[in-house]
Amino acid sequence: MRRPSTRALLLVSGGIQLALLAYAAYVDAHPERFGGLAYTDVDWRVVADGLAITASPSPSQLAAGPLAPYAPFPIGSPYHRATFRYTPLLVLVLAPALIAPLAGRLVLVALTLALPPVLLGTGADFWKTHLLWTLNPVVLNITTRGSPEALPCLLTALLVAALRKAGLGTPPVDKGRAGDKGSAAPEPSAAAADAAAALLAIAASYKIYPAIYVASIWAALAARYGWFGARVWRFGLVAAATALVLNGALYAVWGDDFLHHTYLYHLSRLDHRHNFSAYFLPIYLNLTSPAPAAGLLAALRHPLASFLPQVSLVLGAGLALTPAVGLEAAMFFQTTLFIVFNKVCTSQYFLWPLPLVPLVAFPGLRWRTLALCLAAWVGAQALWLATAYRLEFLGEPVYLPLWAAGLLLFAVSIAGLGALLDGAVAPAPAPTPAQLSK
Repeated sequence: MRRPSTRALLLVSGGIQLALLAYAAYVDAHPERFGGLAYTDVDWRVVADGLAITASPSPSQLAAGPLAPYAPFPIGSPYHRATFRYTPLLVLVLAPALIAPLAGRLVLVALTLALPPVLLGTGADFWKTHLLWTLNPVVLNITTRGSPEALPCLLTALLVAALRKAGLGTPPVDKGRAGDKGSAAPEPSAAAADAAAALLAIAASYKIYPAIYVASIWAALAARYGWFGARVWRFGLVAAATALVLNGALYAVWGDDFLHHTYLYHLSRLDHRHNFSAYFLPIYLNLTSPAPAAGLLAALRHPLASFLPQVSLVLGAGLALTPAVGLEAAMFFQTTLFIVFNKVCTSQYFLWPLPLVPLVAFPGLRWRTLALCLAAWVGAQALWLATAYRLEFLGEPVYLPLWAAGLLLFAVSIAGLGALLDGAVAPAPAPTPAQLSK
């Protein structure tokens, strides 16, 4: 049977997303027919409001950066919209929504469709790429609901493509060769390494989590050039300079509000809304406790009590796993660990590791083990969603059962990661008869 082309699959994906956007418009226009539910995510409304304020601010909504008063036209601050916790880069990317909201939604669709060709250009597995991203109903749903998660995922794919051109990633497998052995590693490119450094800075400036890849990339650089070789310093300087210029320009327009809401807020964030995180209930109790905590309890309730263990584990995994399983696999495990141990976790976060999966081989993973892990993870998530429905829509006080469901999902996720890590380590070859006879 002839394999479909990437173009055909992208056309199918684009058609599905256009149909979902039409469905979204209908549902949003008639919420009474759907139990008061809207299809479009609240994140889209927050970003759209922030974009409108940026483009047409009132005198009290002007940007407060040092250079904002010298702009040729008034620039508003999207942070005057409550709960806008994003970088202004997102506002710039979705600027077409000023012409029509649909135009902004189509930008998200275009970003989603741009990712598979980038991955396939790096040697990613064809069917993994299209099943996990192009035709994945979760991806298509989240994108058409207005969540801009396709952009950080696309930046991750571009980062890995540049890293492979720089000779730092795992060489793609050439299945046309005898023995199905990996092709020769590409000749290292200094320009590609510079591009990777710049992309890392851009990705981390848009969404903080790609900053964790510093550890795995450093380990990959160290394996080739030494921990403090000239190429390592060059990579760091290019990344730092890019981040400084980009964020300096944003600070010049939006000032302290930009620094606080884009970066500092996430260090001290205590989100009491129910979410998949195992920290949900302790945070909720901390915020609703009538008496202030003291001593050890106060330390445990501090926002850094969850942040420091998470970062230590994620960065340690990047340094330790890169030599063992390769750069892309280490980045995948870093991302999943970051999500599982984060103090806030929603369905959108589950998209972040997907661009890395088609680039990772799991030679020791059996299909039965994978199926059991997926079934357990989906079952645990379904239990959480059913319990969350009782809290959110039925008003039942099921905080403790919801937290228990979150802990179960946490345990299942850790077990699944353990199975994947075992599968990513190539099994030792069976000894030959000659070796056994010795």
